[in-house]
Amino acid sequence: MTLEPLVIHRSGTGPPIVLVHGGMPAAMTWAAQQQLAENWTLIVPNRRGFPPSPAAPWQDFLADADDVAELIKEIPGGAHLIGFSYGGLSAVLAAERLPHLVRSLTVIEAPFWVAASDDESVRALATLSDRFAEHPEDKEAEAEFFAVSGVDPSMLANVGDDVRHALEFGRKLRSPREATPRFETITEAGVPTLIFSGDHNPALEQVCDGLATLLDAERVHLPGAGHAVQHAPGFNTMWESFLSAAEQSRGNGGGTDER
Repeated sequence: MTLEPLVIHRSGTGPPIVLVHGGMPAAMTWAAQQQLAENWTLIVPNRRGFPPSPAAPWQDFLADADDVAELIKEIPGGAHLIGFSYGGLSAVLAAERLPHLVRSLTVIEAPFWVAASDDESVRALATLSDRFAEHPEDKEAEAEFFAVSGVDPSMLANVGDDVRHALEFGRKLRSPREATPRFETITEAGVPTLIFSGDHNPALEQVCDGLATLLDAERVHLPGAGHAVQHAPGFNTMWESFLSAAEQSRGNGGGTDER
């Protein structure tokens, strides 16, 4: 069965970046990165199930990884890739499949529970995530999950239809517990990798530390915006420096192995 294509927003000029959003709409997630269009081509897909892309019964990082991989294949020379939160799962899986087409990989607080599964606080957060998704009537789980995610319940009465849909859709997803990439495929290909976290939740810090170890990645702690680290002061400057270094390494013959 052929799936309907995603709706993708493109802007800017320069080396291409694919930006994969998480549980909130793409335009909201990457609003602060639009200024980078002066130097980079920004390619922002709306994940399947998020309007105006085709509807979907649930969020599925495996289906998202298919979409991201197909998108990268269409870009001559591949692209830089960034994934936020649930979108980080599919970004890493796409990078695992096509490391030779990933100029660099950036991950922001993706729920790779497997990266720190021995940590008690991580196991508790994974359980909370599943409770939130599986039990809409559990108001305690909802409040705790919103606190971690940076959602202010008092503001929900005034949100637009796109945000309201995203919040409802957030309870319909493939559990991150099932995300177990072959991280070594990415490291062995020499993909430059950067892991961001917001220093707001100890369990997420453990996950990001573990992921950085598994991916042999640069690691940045950037407080100021909670879970939405891409909105924190200084994010764009740090990230653009990383992207430029990856481009320079690629131009000098470094980076991914394209055999």
